[in-house]
Amino acid sequence: MDYTEYNAGHLTGQPRADDIVVRKPVVFEDPACFVPGPTLCTAEIAHFKEHGFVVKRRLIEDDEAFAQAVRHLWNNMPGGIMCKDEPASWLSAPHEGWADEDVARVGRLHHGNWKMRSPGPRGIGTEPFLVDRIADHPNMIAVAQAFLGAPIKPPRRVRGIYAVFPKPSGSPGRLGPHADYMAAQLAAMVLIDEIPPRCGGFTLWPGSHVRLHPHWDTVHGGRMSADRGEGFRLARDAVLRDITPVEFAGRAGDVVFWHPRMLHSAGVNYSAETTPTVRIVVPCDYERAGLSYFDDDEYGPGEKYQWWVDTRNFREDVPATADNIWKGWAI
Repeated sequence: MDYTEYNAGHLTGQPRADDIVVRKPVVFEDPACFVPGPTLCTAEIAHFKEHGFVVKRRLIEDDEAFAQAVRHLWNNMPGGIMCKDEPASWLSAPHEGWADEDVARVGRLHHGNWKMRSPGPRGIGTEPFLVDRIADHPNMIAVAQAFLGAPIKPPRRVRGIYAVFPKPSGSPGRLGPHADYMAAQLAAMVLIDEIPPRCGGFTLWPGSHVRLHPHWDTVHGGRMSADRGEGFRLARDAVLRDITPVEFAGRAGDVVFWHPRMLHSAGVNYSAETTPTVRIVVPCDYERAGLSYFDDDEYGPGEKYQWWVDTRNFREDVPATADNIWKGWAI
C-alpha cells in the first residue's frame, strides 16, 4: 500500500453525500449517573462505552492556571488583528489580516476557529501552566488511569489553546464534523473559561466511535488504508444522517473525556446575537506508559507531521475489527 498517496486525512475528509444535512446540536445535559471527582462509576463506564464520552465537572480547580492560559492566547494574537476588550474586532473579518508568518508562529485562523499552536520542543502547548497544571493535573491522570489502567505516560504537551470566535450576526455558521487521523487512546477537552450554550462548545456525535472504529487499520493508531476509506465514508455519512450531535457548555475546570475515534467538531459561536464571547478550550491526549512508541512521518504524529500531538503509534497495537474497540482499555 502506498501510504504517501493514501493519507488518512484524505480519507477521513472525503466529501459527504449530497443528501446529507448536518443536524444542529443540542446542548448536553448531564445525566444523574455522572458523579464528581477523579473516579469512574459503573454507570459512567457504561455511558462512555455506548455514547463515547463522559463529563467531569470542575475536575480541575486552578483559576490562576486558566487565567494564564487565557492571557497567553491574547498575548499571542498577531498584532492589531483582534483585541480582547473590543468584541467588534472579533467580527470584522480578522482572518483577512492573518499572514503566512502568523500561521507558522501561532497557528491558523479559519472561519473564526483559531487553533493556537506552534512547533518545536518549547512550542505553544508545552508551557508549564498547560502541561503541569492542566494535562498532568492529578485528577486528569487519575481519570485517564481509570480508563486505560496505570501507569499513564506523563504528558509532555497539549495540542495548544483552541478558540472559537463569534460569527457575525446573520452570517452562515456550520459544523465541521471530522475524525482525527492520529494515534491516541483517550482524548480530553478542558474548558478554561465559561462557555454558555450556543457559544461554540465542543461538539460530538454520540456513538460514532463504535461505527467508525472498524475502518481504521489498528485499534489506536492513525493509519487508514485506502481499501477501508470507502467503508469509513459510508459509516460517517450514516452517522450524520442518524445522529443528532451534542454541544458541551460549562465552566472553567469542566472536562469532556471522549473516545478519539468519535466524529466531532468545534461548535458554532452565536454569541454575537447577545453578548459576544470567545470559546476557549485546551485539548489533551493520553496513552498508557511503557509501550513501544514510534513516529510516523507519513501519517503522524512525527517530527514532520502533527507535531502538536503528544501521543504516538505503538507496535503493540492490533488490527481493528468489529468487536475489539476496547482492546487495551481498563474498562
